[in-house]
Amino acid sequence: MIFLDTNIILRFILKDHPIYSPKAEVIIKKIDKGEVRVYISWPTILEVVFVLQNSIKLPKKEIAEKLLPIFHLENVNLDQNSLIDTVFGYYVDKNISLTDAYNASLMLKKKVKKIYSFDSDFDKFPQIERLDR
Repeated sequence: MIFLDTNIILRFILKDHPIYSPKAEVIIKKIDKGEVRVYISWPTILEVVFVLQNSIKLPKKEIAEKLLPIFHLENVNLDQNSLIDTVFGYYVDKNISLTDAYNASLMLKKKVKKIYSFDSDFDKFPQIERLDR
C-alpha cells in the first residue's frame, strides 16, 4: 500500500505541469491497472477539493465528476469509503462544503441526530437537529 498525496491527484486532474502531470498520469494508470494499491485520506480529499474549488474555481459538479472516478478505482482505499458517493452527492446537491457533507454523512451513518454548530447548512438535513447553545 502506498499513500497518495494531494499533488499527484491535482497534477493528474489539471494537467498543468510539464513534468509532474505526465508523472501523475503514469501513477494513476498504475493504480488503474492494479500494479499498485494506494490509500487516500480524507484530509487529502478535502485539500484537493479546496484547491479545485477556491484556487482553480471549478464548479462543484465538475469537481465531483473529476474526482469520483479516481476514488472508485478498485485499487484505491479510503477511510469511510462507503460514504464517498453520499458525501459528494450532498456537496453538489445541497451546495454545502465538503467538510459539512462528510460530517452530515457520517452523522447519518452513525445515527447521530444532533450537532452543535452555528453553520445553517446542517439545517438542510431534516434528520439532523442543529443546536447553537
